[in-house]
Amino acid sequence: MKRPPFIYRYIIVGLILVGPPILSAHYGSIYLGKENGVLLGFSVGIICVTFACWKLYIDDWRDDED
Repeated sequence: MKRPPFIYRYIIVGLILVGPPILSAHYGSIYLGKENGVLLGFSVGIICVTFACWKLYIDDWRDDED
């Protein structure tokens, strides 16, 4: 499978690391309360960091094509 261009890979990883944890903490705070929403945000953040590290190191997204 062909990798996306270098800059797009970093944009994808950045969006994975920023978007889902913040959104899950926000909506979790609305529906579950402040403390449980923050815990949900941290839990989703752990999963997102694990996936981003997988993409960067195991799938070798760190290196440029040149």
